[in-house]
Amino acid sequence: MPAAQPQTTGETLSLIPKVFFALGSVSYALLTRPLASSPRPVDAFRDGVFAAMRSLLSNITTSQEQASQVSTENQYLAVSKYKHYAPDTDVLDSGLRVHWLGPKLSRSTILFLHGGGFNLAASSGHLEWLWDLKNDLAQQASISVVIPSYTLAPEGQYPLQLRQAAEVLQWLVEKQGKSPGNIILAGDSAGANLSVAVLSHLLHPHPDVPAIKLREPLAAAVLISPWMRFVSDDESVTKNAKSDMVTVPAAKRWSSNYLGTAELDYYNQPADADEQWFSGLDKKVKDMFVYAGGGEILIDSIEAFVQKLKQAHPRVEFVVQPGVAHDDIILDKVLGYKKKAEGTKLIESWIAQRCTALGY
Repeated sequence: MPAAQPQTTGETLSLIPKVFFALGSVSYALLTRPLASSPRPVDAFRDGVFAAMRSLLSNITTSQEQASQVSTENQYLAVSKYKHYAPDTDVLDSGLRVHWLGPKLSRSTILFLHGGGFNLAASSGHLEWLWDLKNDLAQQASISVVIPSYTLAPEGQYPLQLRQAAEVLQWLVEKQGKSPGNIILAGDSAGANLSVAVLSHLLHPHPDVPAIKLREPLAAAVLISPWMRFVSDDESVTKNAKSDMVTVPAAKRWSSNYLGTAELDYYNQPADADEQWFSGLDKKVKDMFVYAGGGEILIDSIEAFVQKLKQAHPRVEFVVQPGVAHDDIILDKVLGYKKKAEGTKLIESWIAQRCTALGY
């Protein structure tokens, strides 16, 4: 598996004009906002930020992108320090590191697989959002969150991340004594893709991934802005090009790094699965919640995926928040918004209801 190459001096210098071009994109977005006929972000601040993000994501290289971030573990440690929380990390047999928020002895556990196109570590927004979610849910239930530091692409390529996610789930059951009926599988964007891959693996064991042995279905699955088709020509890709921050060039780069030489299949691109693929899913997970933004370029592929999901599972709730972008509830934390996002309220309420119904 190829490791991401360190950023060269030339790449560092080439980033300078890209940053200036991104700043120019901000000015253009704000100047044209009053005249826009296509969907745009809900406020001017997001409009400017998204324009800069689209410009950078479409033009930077993998090494430039990864040089600008810190690891999931370092982000976890930074947020833990800021929150005055004693960090708690376990190392699995494979060497995979998993990070806890909340007490290990909690009755219910959210296994959260972070997004980032499989190329980027968990952001401060992920950790802040999960911290608040855990705290708010803890007022009604005994709950904790587990965040694996899965290997990023291109250093790790498919199906390594699926193997790691499956390992964490089996570890929670076998080594931590968690009942599958008290585990909520969740993820955003690429992490939601990975969550669906885990569910597919429960239905159809992947030949290159050890089988997961569960004595009962998982309590629930929560999918936030799931990346269900890597690159598409869906109408929403063009329609929502200016209301989202994700771009087709970025999606192509991320998915190419993730797949390597592997082929597309129903595990990694579930929007293309046939009608029978998810048959029996209700025997593997009791309830499912899918959240997406109406302003996402991915919304058409998400809707196509959910339609197939509902044919196989009678307890799927699907919510589209009008006008908002991809992964808005996480991005709001990155951008410093203090008000709880509507999507967060919905997800928190949905999980709390299931915790209450199950008595945990």
